Amino acid sequence: MAQLVEASDLKTILGISDTVDDARLEAVALAAQEMVQAYCGRQFIADDVASARVYYADTFRFVEIDDIACPEGIVIKTDEDDDGIFETTWADSDYDLWPLNRKLSGQTWPWTRVQAVAARDFPWGKRPTVEVTARWGWPIQNCGESGNTQQGVPDAVYQAAQIQGVSIFKSADAPLGIAGFGDIGIMRLRQAMHPVAMALLAPYRKDPVLVA
Repeated sequence: MAQLVEASDLKTILGISDTVDDARLEAVALAAQEMVQAYCGRQFIADDVASARVYYADTFRFVEIDDIACPEGIVIKTDEDDDGIFETTWADSDYDLWPLNRKLSGQTWPWTRVQAVAARDFPWGKRPTVEVTARWGWPIQNCGESGNTQQGVPDAVYQAAQIQGVSIFKSADAPLGIAGFGDIGIMRLRQAMHPVAMALLAPYRKDPVLVA
């Protein structure tokens, strides 16, 4: 499965030619990916197959959802009587997905909201009343078309994952968080996200969605 950063990427950046740290670099690459996705509150590597997730409706017209990566295989169902069973399957003409053109600042973005249209309304209840089946993650190139599909993750996100991975790897060489000594005294490693990684990821952060 694809990753935001591979151990081989980190080896090249760090100038490592042996295999002594291979296992550690694999773990670091996965940790960097997890930190990037947690920081942004979204899943960048798209799922290989569709799966169902359930949501509470925000209003009778809208429901905020996780990122949808692909138009192929989307199914929307609702629980009309609050019994925990999603018995009503919506037709394609019953809803729109936002952003409408999947374009923001010239980039392709995932769908993050469903709007009920025509005579449709989202039901309200004590339970989640909306079930969405889809492939989740950042938009996939050529999804649903003939030929190979590729992850469409922005370059800035890949770069941030590499920077974060290098930062995690080097942290083991900084006892008590001290990276060295400079003209102004002790230099310490910053905790959590690397500042350059945070700057690269800033346009892609979002608030978490209320998934049941």
